[in-house]
Amino acid sequence: SIDYIPGQYIQLLTPVYEKNSEEVYRAYSMSSDPADKSAIELIIRLVPGGICTTYCFDYLKVGDQVKINGPYGQFKLSETDTPIVFIAGGSGMAPIKCMLHHMKNTGNKRKATYYFGTNKVNELCLGDLMRQFESELADFRFVPVVSTPEDGHNWEGERGLVTEAVQRNVKDAGECEAYLCGSPGMIDAAIAVLKKLGVTEDRIFYDKFE
Repeated sequence: SIDYIPGQYIQLLTPVYEKNSEEVYRAYSMSSDPADKSAIELIIRLVPGGICTTYCFDYLKVGDQVKINGPYGQFKLSETDTPIVFIAGGSGMAPIKCMLHHMKNTGNKRKATYYFGTNKVNELCLGDLMRQFESELADFRFVPVVSTPEDGHNWEGERGLVTEAVQRNVKDAGECEAYLCGSPGMIDAAIAVLKKLGVTEDRIFYDKFE
């Protein structure tokens, strides 16, 4: 079993294999429902040439043993009633999904809006689960944002950068806490936008995927 705080991560060992000459660890946030102590779920995006992601996608087989250690990290929800703005891109979905499971499990009634950014419509993930959270949580809204929708998708949702959608839509920012997860560039841009909207630095929490 494993106990962890929603928002934390584990280190996954990549063993020696055809394209990797030495063992390396890589950090991945847990996306699981924390009520299940017998398993963990990770969201891993294939990075071309990535040592660990190539192993996971091309070499790791069902039934193989893996080695992990953890949990680590200080990224977690505060114990307040303050409204929440979640912002994530790509596999930054992982810790936010875990936090949403936790909010459901604990009957958390905080108002929360989740802005999730991708480059393409085809890169959106877990939309059905997010809509389920919208029906199960007291005051939750999921806002997918697509930078450049592909032709033929008839995308009617938010367009542009996820930070642009936040700037257009968040009206009560000074009353909110913000939880961010994704690439360093996205995190830095989001922090700048949130500060401009009136969120104080002590209410901005983030996990940068280096």
